[in-house]
Amino acid sequence: MSGSLQSLSFYRCSGITDDGLEQVSAGCPNLLIVELYRCFNITDEGLENLSKGCHALKSLNLGYSVAISDRGIASVFRNCPNIGTINISYCRGLSGVGFRGYTSSLSYLEAESCMLSPDGLLDVVSGGGLEYLNLHGFRRSTELDILGRIGYAEKLRFLNLRNCRSLTDDSVIAIASGCPLIEEWNLAGCPGVDLPGWSAIGLRCNKLKILHVTRCRNICDQGLQALRDGCVGLEVLYIDRCGKIIPHDLALFSIARPNVKVRPGEIVCIGPSIEDLFRLQ
Repeated sequence: MSGSLQSLSFYRCSGITDDGLEQVSAGCPNLLIVELYRCFNITDEGLENLSKGCHALKSLNLGYSVAISDRGIASVFRNCPNIGTINISYCRGLSGVGFRGYTSSLSYLEAESCMLSPDGLLDVVSGGGLEYLNLHGFRRSTELDILGRIGYAEKLRFLNLRNCRSLTDDSVIAIASGCPLIEEWNLAGCPGVDLPGWSAIGLRCNKLKILHVTRCRNICDQGLQALRDGCVGLEVLYIDRCGKIIPHDLALFSIARPNVKVRPGEIVCIGPSIEDLFRLQ
């Protein structure tokens, strides 16, 4: 192993084990970036082994590393105080409480299809520095909407809630009120957002540049009007397959807001590219 190595990828490497990460930790103490995407044999012990020797870590990709728990995440944050980017997508054994008290450096979190608890989600967002959050397909064992806790992330700029079917107006209002810096918000496929939610976005989200509402079945002409009359910084509106919106409604929107690009279709990924965050600058 090279002591000068700063970036290491075990992308889809099923052969890497906890013992292997202990060797990495001993031989590569200056690592800044580690990718363990789909490394199914890595457990909490492996994360602890890695973090004990690689204190300079800034970016960690754990997507689909399904054997890890909150204990492993807590060891990473405890030993690596500069962690700014982490991917825990599809790590459904995580509740989020492993983030508790350690997230002041965290600015970018991918947590697609995770099953965070109410306390865990609050721990994730309460560090104070989070700017990007992807909860696409957020899953809960019950239909209880806990997403209003995102409103504590006051520096948040990019929020992906695509296909969050439990999202309600109450949470949208809390987020719109608590996150005034949001620039891009993906709400595609969120059927629970109705007029109070759209009104809150129009009223509160003055920094919003890009909004995604494709497949939002409860946006109607009044909701579209609320966005039209508010969202003073809006530049792009993705809207498609919204059954209560007719072409006449979109025409009125475009007449009133000619500088806003109204686009059909659906975008999955928003904000800065995660691939760029796992490259040395």
